[in-house]
Amino acid sequence: MMDCAGYGPCSVPGFSQPQMVQYTWYEASQCEAVTPQVVLDRLCGRMSTDEPLYQAARTTFDQRVRTAGAPLASRVKLLNKAGADLAAHSEAQSALDQSALALSVGVQLSRAYRIRSGGGAAWVVDELASWYKPFERARMSCVNCSGDVVPEFDLIGCWPLWAQFGPDELRFRCTRRWTADPGRNHPQDFLRAGSVEALPCWQTCWEPLRPGPKAQGRTSPTAQAALDAAAQQDARLAGGHCTPTCPSSAVGAMPALQWRQRWDAQLAAFLKANTEARELVELTGFIRPLPSSNFMWGVF
Repeated sequence: MMDCAGYGPCSVPGFSQPQMVQYTWYEASQCEAVTPQVVLDRLCGRMSTDEPLYQAARTTFDQRVRTAGAPLASRVKLLNKAGADLAAHSEAQSALDQSALALSVGVQLSRAYRIRSGGGAAWVVDELASWYKPFERARMSCVNCSGDVVPEFDLIGCWPLWAQFGPDELRFRCTRRWTADPGRNHPQDFLRAGSVEALPCWQTCWEPLRPGPKAQGRTSPTAQAALDAAAQQDARLAGGHCTPTCPSSAVGAMPALQWRQRWDAQLAAFLKANTEARELVELTGFIRPLPSSNFMWGVF
C-alpha cells in the first residue's frame, strides 16, 4: 500500500497540483497498469534517500574525530561502545519468551485499552500485538507507552516503543505525570508578547520491577540469574525514585519565554567554560541544523 494523502504532492504524471494532494479512493483500473518497476523508478529516480545522507555525515564525522583532541575522541568511543552494548542487549533479550518474561518481572500486560495524547482520536493499544519486534519490551517497564509509530504522539508514557529511545532493561517500571496535555500543540500561546504561559512539565518515577509469584521455572537459568542480579542491585532503590516535582499550579511555574531565556544563557555559559563542548560544536559544524528559534514551543 502506498498512501500519499497528506504527504504530497505525489509525483503522478497527468494530475494537477491540487489533484496530487487530494485524497482519493483506490481505483483498480488506474493502478493495474502500474508495475513495481515503475513505482521504483518514480521514487528512486527523483529523490534523495536518507541512507546516503547518513553515511556521508558519518564518514565526515569519523574523519573529524580522528583529528580531534584525545579527550573528545575518547568520549566518542565510549558512546559508540554504549550503542554496541545496547544492541547486544536487545539481541539477547529477543530470545526470551514474552509470557515467561512478563511473569518474571511481575507485570501483567493488557490486550486492549484506549489512550490518547493531544487532541486527536484515541486509539486502541494491544500490548500483546505480535507485530512488535521481540526486543521491544518497553511496555513491561513503561506505563501507558502506547507504541504509536510517531514519537511526538506518544508523550503520555515514558518513551516511544523504539529501541533507540527507550532501551528496556527490565529492571524498573516507569510512570510519567504531566501538568498539562503534552500533545496539545499551541506554540502561539507561548510566543505572544507578554505571555506567562508555562510549558507542560512532567515528573518521571521509576520503581524496581518485582518478580511475580509464578515466575519460577518459566525462564531459562541464565535469564533468571540476570533478573536476580538486577534485583539485588536495585534493592537500594526499593522505594523508587522520582525526578523533582512540577509546580502544583500555573502560578508557581516559570513562563515559557523566561525558561527559554534561561536555557539560552546557560547553554552559552556552558560552551564558554567547557573546552570539549566547544570542540564538539566545531566537530559537527558541517551539519546545518534547521533554525531552532522555535525549540520547545511546539510538539512538532
